[in-house]
Amino acid sequence: MVMADRKFAPQDLDVLFAQACSEVPDLPPGLLARVLADADAELAARSRAAPAPRPVLRLGIMAELLALLGGWRAVSGLATATVAGVWIGFSGLSGLPDAATALFGMAATETLASVNLLPGDDVFALAMGLEAVE
Repeated sequence: MVMADRKFAPQDLDVLFAQACSEVPDLPPGLLARVLADADAELAARSRAAPAPRPVLRLGIMAELLALLGGWRAVSGLATATVAGVWIGFSGLSGLPDAATALFGMAATETLASVNLLPGDDVFALAMGLEAVE
């Protein structure tokens, strides 16, 4: 019969717990002395082998700035966006009307300002109680 096969009533368990608490086994001779000697030896070893603190390494200003911005990948993206912005700023947008003409198929006389992007804005303005702007 296995221990799991036994059926105990709650009263039987109380009796078993009380019996386990009342019976304190005797320690083998010298066990407590050996445990205390091992503890004293471990305390002595830990107290004399304290490692020296490492000096704190300080990064340069550029390394700290690079880490603050997110590393090399983020800085390379920022540099690319900066170069593209400077290039577009100096070269201007003189080619944009030609591209818009090719894309939207407008005549050469039309400009982007004359394109009505919201043809139903008059209905929206009337619904909001505003006057229609032409």
